[in-house]
Amino acid sequence: MSNKNKKLTEAIARNLNVSPMVNTSPTYASATATHYPTTSQYITVTLDKLHPYEHNPRKNRNPNFDMIKESIRRRGLDHKPNITQRPGEPFYIIADGGNTRIQALKELFNETQDQRFWAIECLYKPWKGETADSVEAELDLLIGHLIENDTRADLTFIEKALGIQQAKEYYEKKLDKELSSRELASELENDGYIISKTLISKMSLCIKFLYPFIPDVLFNGLGNSPIDKLLSIRNNALDVWQQYRLEVETDITFEAIWENSLSRCNNDNPFNVKTFQDALINEMTDALEGKVSYEMLYMEVDLDERKFQKLAKKQQEIDAQIQHSQEDVAKFQQQQLEKSQFETEISHSDKLEKPTTQENEVKEIVVNPDTPIQWEEKNDSTLDTETENNHSESGTINKTVEAEPDNDLAQQFSQNYGIVPGMTIQAQREQQATVNGLEFACVGRQPVADIWQVYPSRQHKAEAYSLALDIAEQFNLEQFVEHIVKEPVDYSFQMKPLDEALEDDTKRSIYELLNMLQTHDLTYSDACFLDTALLLGSAEREPNIDDITLVKLFRLIRLVRYLRATATV
Repeated sequence: MSNKNKKLTEAIARNLNVSPMVNTSPTYASATATHYPTTSQYITVTLDKLHPYEHNPRKNRNPNFDMIKESIRRRGLDHKPNITQRPGEPFYIIADGGNTRIQALKELFNETQDQRFWAIECLYKPWKGETADSVEAELDLLIGHLIENDTRADLTFIEKALGIQQAKEYYEKKLDKELSSRELASELENDGYIISKTLISKMSLCIKFLYPFIPDVLFNGLGNSPIDKLLSIRNNALDVWQQYRLEVETDITFEAIWENSLSRCNNDNPFNVKTFQDALINEMTDALEGKVSYEMLYMEVDLDERKFQKLAKKQQEIDAQIQHSQEDVAKFQQQQLEKSQFETEISHSDKLEKPTTQENEVKEIVVNPDTPIQWEEKNDSTLDTETENNHSESGTINKTVEAEPDNDLAQQFSQNYGIVPGMTIQAQREQQATVNGLEFACVGRQPVADIWQVYPSRQHKAEAYSLALDIAEQFNLEQFVEHIVKEPVDYSFQMKPLDEALEDDTKRSIYELLNMLQTHDLTYSDACFLDTALLLGSAEREPNIDDITLVKLFRLIRLVRYLRATATV
């Protein structure tokens, strides 16, 4: 048996009661099935003849087990499970959902010996196939359990992933070929289970690269976000290893480094991605015999650093575009200036060449408005020259006026975006932070260089979302910060509801505060309580939040105030 299948078997045996029940009541008489119904019908089944489905995706005990058990104790079994039976087997199995209810019934009978928990009415569904190993029947059972558990949304990521992997094995046996993620998604959809090929691919990577080394962490409920981070860290670390490994002579493989680093974290509860990453980089540094520093590897492996590098590269492109635009504006302004000077010179020259009589006639008309005006006939060339002069002078004035906004382009850019052409965003941010005494807070996912200044053309919701993530991350609450996808994307966020109350007062205060400051619904109104110890501390101890988090909190409050104010305009 492979290590993976052994873990699965142990998990099932540990968390689901798969051993047959024994009724020691003197009034009980055992009976063995002698025929198999061919149509769906209700039948009465005793617990000694009823087993959970051994490939049930759920491997952990249902967190609501005690509540379900107490409900059955008081009310009996309201929802009868569906069951089926493999040909030749003396017991029935759960056809879709109901394994938790069967486990609760077994415990209740062991505790009370009450016969009402021993025999239950179930809907029998005929086995889909003539043999016990019918692939079609196994697929029907597995997909039924996946759908049932998805309806209640109570499977961990790894439980669902293992269920999908089992379905893949059945389909490949049925079709006698290997299936891609796209083909598997299509087969599952045809059988009534909808799942994206992207998610299937991620599940496959999780089973391959994470499950063998941190099964306990995954079964404890490690979710999508940290799994995504771990897989991304692996990709970055593998690229770096392949880049530097030729510089040293070593038999150590990256897979060995990954296994050693990740396996040591299997008992961590809670599991911390940064802690694992630190162990991974340290082990890589040792394997490379110190020829590559920890800092260098960190810059290449850490997800935030890689994201910043991409932003920096993008900023270089933006700077180049700004510089090119400035050069175009300067060139345009120079052309307009030269054209204006040339047209002014021509106009002045034409005026000097006009006959004196014309000037006197014009003056006479202006000075003697009461005298009847009698126009003297002018030759065509004179009229044409005057018309051209008038158009030329008018055109010069208009084009000069149109060029004036271009002179203010840099100023408008600075006022609207807070960007000074010719400087990188990072340099401007550091300069601004120094002026405001916030150098210490110019760090993290969303550095803060100014608490109050708001630039009208920036994406304020994106900044608020990043600040909320930074603040939540300090208290291990980042999994509750949810990005609400809108069209167009604006990075609104809200706080996910808690599964259970937070026992830590500081965490609860931060959660309530971020919940109050959510940007998904700017009309949302809720209150939160801030303990003095959170912001001010006391003479005996430091405040519960550090200075950096406090600055980011102030900045987030400022942004939300601005967003709410502008939303009502």
